[in-house]
Amino acid sequence: MPRTLLITDPRFSWHDWLRERSGDLVCLDPANADHAAPCRAYWFSGGRVRSWRLIGSVDALRNPVGLASAAWVLSGMASSDADVLLGPLGGSVVLFQTAIALAHCLEPDRILVPEGSGLEKLGWPVGAEAVGLPAAFPAMVMEAQRRARWLEAFEEADDHEVDLSQVRIEGARLGSGTRIELRRWDGWSEVAGSVLHLVGERALDDQEASSYLNDAHAQRLSLVSGSAYKGLVCSFASQEGEDFGIGTVREFLPERGIMLVRSTAVAPAPVRILRLGTLRIDDSGRDLGDVKSWAL
Repeated sequence: MPRTLLITDPRFSWHDWLRERSGDLVCLDPANADHAAPCRAYWFSGGRVRSWRLIGSVDALRNPVGLASAAWVLSGMASSDADVLLGPLGGSVVLFQTAIALAHCLEPDRILVPEGSGLEKLGWPVGAEAVGLPAAFPAMVMEAQRRARWLEAFEEADDHEVDLSQVRIEGARLGSGTRIELRRWDGWSEVAGSVLHLVGERALDDQEASSYLNDAHAQRLSLVSGSAYKGLVCSFASQEGEDFGIGTVREFLPERGIMLVRSTAVAPAPVRILRLGTLRIDDSGRDLGDVKSWAL
């Protein structure tokens, strides 16, 4: 059987079509919660999720680089006749160009689009075929499904204390620079390029801000509260980059450089990479929306 790339339109659903298939599925739609908690891309085979990568949001536009990387890794693990499900393009130029690039890189034998979507006209490297599909489930049904998946994940999760000095942080401004010590600053401080990133609970007046910038040899200040990280979707990964636990940040203690995380990884977890997403989820599994990319 050929490898098939499925393009999603939010008005239609591939759910029933895929349910009749018995082969591998590479899901590149982070809003999909058919087989697992959302915010990730995954490889589904033999009735279970075999491997996955965190996207960190239900909106792929928040992390197109992560989506492209996940597509490359997961499609390489799946069988040559796998179905690859791409999420909705949403009218985004970035997602459209990412989708076209993925179609070239993945080299599918067939590209299928929902009949009536008009997506077959977008210039795919393989001529797209239109397939009749049922209407998509209402948005509230999909939201309820995602919430239920989060609650399932929370039920099997453990509490973890992550020492940020012992891990690599990905997906956020935090951890992208070099840690520094600043006088009279009881919190997290680091410099990346010309930006000084501070995390703490104390406000700064103009004079203090200017003094810290001068001490750090930086030109721009990023100041956020440790509480801003609470609820962020995150994952643990090995040194090789393989994700093995999904969860949320419970609390960030910037003065200690410690992040408390509730994760499906079994404690104590050998975490080497901490990946932070942009979506916040509360304890009841409710979607609280995304923070601005790279703001934290």
